[in-house]
Amino acid sequence: MTTHATPPNPLHILAADPTGRSLGLDFDLPPGTLHRLTLDGLWHEPLLWRATEPATEDSWGRLLPALKAAGLRPVLLGGERESDGDQPWNEELGPDLVSDPDDFEAGALLAEWWADNTAPVEDEEDAAVADRRGATVVDGGVELAGGLEPGPEEELADGAAEGSWRAGRAPGQPAREGGADLDDAVALAPYGTAWPGLAPASPPVVDPDERAAEVAAALVEYDILTAPRIALVPAERSADVLAAIGWLGPLNYDEDAAPFSAVLRSWEDRFGIRVVALEFDVLHVSVPHPPRTLEEALPIAAEHFAFCPDNIWQDSETLERYAREHLVGKHNWSFWWD
Repeated sequence: MTTHATPPNPLHILAADPTGRSLGLDFDLPPGTLHRLTLDGLWHEPLLWRATEPATEDSWGRLLPALKAAGLRPVLLGGERESDGDQPWNEELGPDLVSDPDDFEAGALLAEWWADNTAPVEDEEDAAVADRRGATVVDGGVELAGGLEPGPEEELADGAAEGSWRAGRAPGQPAREGGADLDDAVALAPYGTAWPGLAPASPPVVDPDERAAEVAAALVEYDILTAPRIALVPAERSADVLAAIGWLGPLNYDEDAAPFSAVLRSWEDRFGIRVVALEFDVLHVSVPHPPRTLEEALPIAAEHFAFCPDNIWQDSETLERYAREHLVGKHNWSFWWD
């Protein structure tokens, strides 16, 4: 298995010229290091370049010219732990585990994941096995017109009624709201358990990269990321950043980043998303033209549920609430895999 960086890897040039001028940049890169360390040791070539100094609000936008000059995509990397010392992310990359995003079709993947996530849980042991993937929205998303609007702090659901979704709650456990059972009909409304299909495209009305720079600035300004550093990744398109570095954020569900990049490709094509930031298990993407109504947001919420069901299970409980609180007017989507 191989990574999917743009050949030849332009990061090799940075080894000889850390300024980046040899790549065609008209400015000097800040001090940084090339990263080859992975879960299984040193990779045969650099996977990314990462700045040594903390990111500022303009870091993402300032390095955007590296994309046009050398095919290097800016991304904020957060989540550094003090114990990592000079080698952060040394257990967060697994490029040897990655297949090819070309081998997957987003619609088929989402339909399969939807079916898996809506299948009834037969017993608590099955629920424990199935409860391996998902996301919770981080701080409610970025709404650029009004700054960052954190969502309400809520306790995670304790579980759900018998017959609820796979990986959602153990059978026989009550739903959170008032102890009442929260069944599929309520949680999945208006769709039910049948896969509703892909949401219609929403062409961006602003430049997707410019919007991404604004979202990146907001993530830094409002301290959404832990100790972020700006990085550059060789990837043919933004969605491929995950596969290019072998990001292990969804490791507890799937160690292969390629299927996730395949879905992100579809979102890039239909919605203009950009991969803006990664933490060890958190993904942030920018949305240049978010849905403005609940009707527009619901089909996208269904895709998010298939992609990362705990967006709903551990945060909103219903597609409608998730769509209303985390998609309408929000310029970033955030996903977390436990």
